[in-house]
Amino acid sequence: MRIARSSNTGSVLAFAACVLLTVADLVTALSAHEADGSGSWSGGGYLFNALFVTALLSFPAVGLLIAIKGRGGKISKLLLAIGVSWGIADTTAYPDVVVHARPGDLFADIVAVLGSCAWLPAIGLTGTFLILLFPDGRLPGPRWRWVGWASAISISVGTLAIILAPGKLADTGYPDTVNPMGIDALEPVLDPLRIVILVVPMMMVASAVSLVIRYRRSHGLERQQLKWLAAAAAVVAVTYLIVEPLSVAVNPGTDSAPEWLLIAQEIALISFALIPAAIGAAILRYRLYEIDVIIRRTVVYAMLVAALALLYLGGITSIGWLLRDVAGQSSALAVTVSTLAVAAAFQPLRRRIQQAVDRRFYRRGYDAQAAVAGFSGRLREQVDLDAIAADLVQTTQATVSPRTVSVWLRSPS
Repeated sequence: MRIARSSNTGSVLAFAACVLLTVADLVTALSAHEADGSGSWSGGGYLFNALFVTALLSFPAVGLLIAIKGRGGKISKLLLAIGVSWGIADTTAYPDVVVHARPGDLFADIVAVLGSCAWLPAIGLTGTFLILLFPDGRLPGPRWRWVGWASAISISVGTLAIILAPGKLADTGYPDTVNPMGIDALEPVLDPLRIVILVVPMMMVASAVSLVIRYRRSHGLERQQLKWLAAAAAVVAVTYLIVEPLSVAVNPGTDSAPEWLLIAQEIALISFALIPAAIGAAILRYRLYEIDVIIRRTVVYAMLVAALALLYLGGITSIGWLLRDVAGQSSALAVTVSTLAVAAAFQPLRRRIQQAVDRRFYRRGYDAQAAVAGFSGRLREQVDLDAIAADLVQTTQATVSPRTVSVWLRSPS
C-alpha cells in the first residue's frame, strides 16, 4: 500500500507540473496576444495553438488515471513523462515576451533553450517506447532491446547536443540571444552529434514494425488492446496526410488562411488526443470489445463520404460542362442535380461499401450473416421438421461455433 501510494503521489505531482506549465504558458501567451494584437506563438495564432497545448494535456491526464486505477505501470509513467516534456516544450510564450522586453534575462534565455529541445524526448518517447512497451509494459522480445537502447541514446544525446550547443538561438527564433548553457569547447563535438537525431525517426519506424509483429502474435485481450492504439494512430496519420498537403498547396500566411483550412488544422491538432484516449480505453478495458464496431463504421463512413464527395464534385463539373453551351452558366442546376444524385445514392452506396468492407476485413461476420440469410431462405421453402432441425444445427455450428448443439422440439401433446 505504501508503494502504491508513493507511486500515485509521484504521478499526481507530475500531472500537477504539466497543468501548471500549460496554464502558465496559456496565460502568458494571452497577455502577449492582448498587448500587441498578435499571437505569441507562431502559426495560426493564440486559439490555434491553445487547442494543441490543451490536447497534449490528455497524455498526462490518462497517465494519472491509469496510475490511480493501478493498471498503468510503465505505460502511465511514459504518458506522464511525455506530458512533462510537452509542457516544457510549450513554454515558449514566456521567452517570447521577456527576451524582447528585457534582453539578457538569464531565466528567460534558459527557458527558451529548454523549450527548443524538449520536443525531442516528447516525440521520441511517443513514437518509440510507448509503442514498444504497449500494452503490458514489456518488449515484444529480447531482440527489440537494441531498438530501446538506440532510441534512449539518440534521444538523450540529441537533447544534450541542443542544450549545450554554443552560439545564438537563431533557429529558435531569438537571433540576438546567446545560449547561456552553451559550451564553446564542445562545439567541434556537438555539431556532428546532432546527426544522432536522425536515428529517432528510424527507431520510430522500427517500433511501428514491432507493433505489427506483436499484433500478429497476439490474441484475445491483447489483440483488442492493440486494435485501440492502431486505430487511433491510423486516424491521426490519415488526418495529417490530408491536412498537411492541403496546407502546403494553399500556402496561407498567418492572416490569410481560409476558414476551412484553419478548422481542418485545428481538427488535426486535436486528433493527437485520440492516442492517449485509446491507450486509456485499452488498459482500463472500457468497452474494449467495441473497437471492431468502431473501426468498421469508421472505415465504411470514411469511404462513403469520399465516394459521395467525388460523386458531388464530378456531377457539378460534368453537368456544368454539358449545360454551358446550352443554357450558359448554370451552376445552380448542376448543384441541384448533383445534390439529388448524392441523396439517391446514399443508401445503395452505404450497403455496397458495408458488404465490401465486411467481406474483406470481417469475413467471419460476413459469412455468418450469409449463412443466416441462406437458412432463412431455405426455411420458407422447407416443411420437414427433421430437415429443418438438421439445417439449424449446421447453421449454428457454422456461425457461432459452439462446443455442442442440440435441438429440442416440443411434443404437440
